[in-house]
Formats: sequence, structure tokens, C-alpha cells
Amino acid sequence: PLTTPQVLSKLIQGEVVTYPVTVIEGLTLAQTVKHLATTQFGDLAEFEALVRSPELIEDLDPEAIDLEGYLFPETYHFAKGTPAETVVDTMVSTFRQRYEQQVEPLQDPTNAQSVRELVTLASIVETEARLDEERALIAGVYANRLRIGMPLQADPTVIYSLTLAGHYDGNLRRDDLKFDSPYNTYVYPGLPPGPIASPGLASLVAAARPEDVPYLYFVSRNDGSHVFAETLREHNRNVNEWQKVYWRKKWAEERRQRAAQDPSD
Repeated sequence: PLTTPQVLSKLIQGEVVTYPVTVIEGLTLAQTVKHLATTQFGDLAEFEALVRSPELIEDLDPEAIDLEGYLFPETYHFAKGTPAETVVDTMVSTFRQRYEQQVEPLQDPTNAQSVRELVTLASIVETEARLDEERALIAGVYANRLRIGMPLQADPTVIYSLTLAGHYDGNLRRDDLKFDSPYNTYVYPGLPPGPIASPGLASLVAAARPEDVPYLYFVSRNDGSHVFAETLREHNRNVNEWQKVYWRKKWAEERRQRAAQDPSD
């Protein structure tokens, strides 16, 4: 029902209908482009070709081989038909803005990490932490390990290495910790070669300003929180309590409940 001048006015002002797409923290490059494609914001093959080029980030990270870690997790709004190139460019531009304004100023100039090192550490923190208040703590544990040359031994790096090789089936086994990959931080000390996921702002901030803690270990309480320890002996006690004993009790309770529901089971 609009008149021609009204239509022209809307076009000139850019008044077009946009649709939201949310990219959550902790997704890998492959998971991100698959999500974008399934939400109909572009063709999967086109997205994959775009993100495999480091061109958009090579000035910040000359060692980058792709855009892993640099597609900033956020809720974006795009019009239907927005080119995939624009979508990717917007996500990388958002990373740049957040990094330059809210992360880089936090770094200690006497001990500043490279962009790649910081994003890599932040990606590990992102995949380990569930509570915002623990991100800087976990970053502090890894910073302590890096400082003394102790392997990071981060399970998400093993999962990432197995996924790259096409060997991950959703279960992490003890033998997987020996998988030979530069991304496996059980096998190789120091940070992996690059990011293993897209960290959000909270994890980037934690990596830029790790908390000064005495801890070298942590283990999950199975509720999103972690127990931290200074010594291996203390850590082993925590592992026994929160992994071995906890799961034995949980599985026993589940068997008891099933038996109560079906006495013939």
C-alpha cells in the first residue's frame, strides 16, 4: 500500500526486515558455519570456503591458518539474502571491536601475550568453564602451568584433536589422552598451535587478566563448578571424591530408583 516516494524513503534509510541468529560461545569453526547454514543465512560450502582463509585476521594474527577463534559469539541481525561474506566479515569485525576496546587494554604490557596466544588460552577457558566467576580462576591455573612448563592437560584440546582427525565419537577415553596431535595438551606442553573454539568476551577477559592464584589443578563437581587444588595429593583426593565416589553413588541411586519403579527389572 505504500506510495513510490514512501518505498524510496525506506530503501534510502535502510529500513529492511532483519532476522536474528545467535552464535553461542565455545563452538568450533565447523560447528559455527554449520549452525549459520542450518539457520538459512548462507550455503555451507560457501561459509566453509570463507572461514578457511585467514585473510580477515592476518594483520592481528600472522600465524592464523583460518578463522578458528575469531568468529565472535553474539546475536546478530541480518536481512534475508545477506551474502555469506558479509556475515563472516561482521563476525570478525565484532571480534576486533571487542578485543581492541575491552580485552587488549587489560593486558600487562610487561608480559603481554600475542593475540593468538590470548585467544588460544581463552578458547580453552571457554570450553572448560561453566560459571563466569570461575573463568579467571581457570585461566590462572593454566597461566601457572605455562609458567613452570607443566602440561595443560586440558580435555577439550584432546577432543578437538580427535575431531580434526575424524576420530571423536562423543566419548573421551583414557587411551585418547595419548593421541598424537599438536593440539593434545596431554602429549605436548604449552599452548596448542591455535584456538580450539570461539571464546566469548568473558573468557577473553579472563585470559587477558588471569587471577593470581596458587592452584595448579581443578576438577569438576559435576554441577558446573570446580574444586581447585595446589598439590597433586589434594587434587587426587578431589578426583576421588567428585569423580569416583560421586559417580558410584549416582549410578547406585539410579539403579535403586529403576528397581523401585520396576521390581521385575
